[in-house]
Amino acid sequence: MKNGNYFERIRPFVLPFALLLGFLFHSSCIQLQFLTPWLIFFILFMTLCDLDLKEVRIKPLHIWLVVFQIVAAIAVYVLLLPVNKTLAQGAFMGIFAPVAVSSAVIAVMLGAKLDNMVSFTILSNLTVAVTAPVILSFIGGSDSIPFWDSALMIVGKVAPVIILPLVAAFICQNYFPKTRKAIVRFKTIPFYLWAFALTLVTGQTIDFISRQNRSGIPLLLAMLVVSLGQCVLHFSFGSWLGKKYGDSISGSQSLGQKNFLLAIWISQMFLSPLASVVPASYVLWQNLWNSWQLWQVKKKEQPG
Repeated sequence: MKNGNYFERIRPFVLPFALLLGFLFHSSCIQLQFLTPWLIFFILFMTLCDLDLKEVRIKPLHIWLVVFQIVAAIAVYVLLLPVNKTLAQGAFMGIFAPVAVSSAVIAVMLGAKLDNMVSFTILSNLTVAVTAPVILSFIGGSDSIPFWDSALMIVGKVAPVIILPLVAAFICQNYFPKTRKAIVRFKTIPFYLWAFALTLVTGQTIDFISRQNRSGIPLLLAMLVVSLGQCVLHFSFGSWLGKKYGDSISGSQSLGQKNFLLAIWISQMFLSPLASVVPASYVLWQNLWNSWQLWQVKKKEQPG
């Protein structure tokens, strides 16, 4: 019990600490890039095992959220393309990235409805798995690679990372209940895997930025501004939309909490590597805001 209380007390400080570690040890983080798809897989799988997939109910709120996720991403790409293609690609990923599966953990702590978070999490990630091959082939494809070859290549790399954890969790829930029960006992692990992933991607981004020459500074600053604007847009618009359906926190967290690990990985694999700076810097704004909200909730819960 004491250990449980201890982990609850330190949780609001885990994410800022992860950011600090990534900043301080960025040269070491770059050596661990190969862990990215594995971290994505286990975070998705362990979190989905803890969710009742049979209770997924797609509601109008979820439809509007996923429509925004796709339409706004394409719109911002078209808008910024005349300015700079790399900036446009990064801005696209900042919006197109699906909600983090582990978002339900923080969202529920803030007062969101679990069923809303679970349902949108499934819909958002499946949408990206299905649409990413087509959209990425258009905005990041090479003229030397035929469209369908490019799309199939992206399917082969993206689908296993998103689809396989969902399928594995479904099989585990329905055919291996004892295994699922054992996994659920460690339900806090995805949160700390997420923090570890945050350290890695922060370090990789800092290391990448440190290698750029001065001529690239204006573009990097533009990416920081774009990611901040997207963060404000996601949390505020999501809250406004969610309020209309009786759950402003779910709406806010569904749009605001991005699967930054997947977004950065996709950017580095299929777009300009520099485009990953937008979702990577989005991590900073997203987690600073959520850390502040968690601290406020914890402060209200304390007596006196």
